[in-house]
Amino acid sequence: MEIPFDLNLDYTYAESIRQQHEAREAHELISELEDKIGSALSLVMQRHGVLPAVGDRVEVDSEWLVINARTFGQDGSVWLSAKQFEG
Repeated sequence: MEIPFDLNLDYTYAESIRQQHEAREAHELISELEDKIGSALSLVMQRHGVLPAVGDRVEVDSEWLVINARTFGQDGSVWLSAKQFEG
């Protein structure tokens, strides 16, 4: 079973990247990281048949991230937000 989803970095996490880099580089880094997280979540979906819930951690490139928001739309869409795990 496949569950389509959209994913974005948490605003605070994305903003910290923007403050550390030039605008264009930050945009590219954020897009690349969102793609890597999306790939990791797709792999979780393939292996376990579920999407992570709020509070679940996911390892991406040897870094732990945590899902901090999950929203379900009336149209069946799912949106997730991820940030760095601070633990």
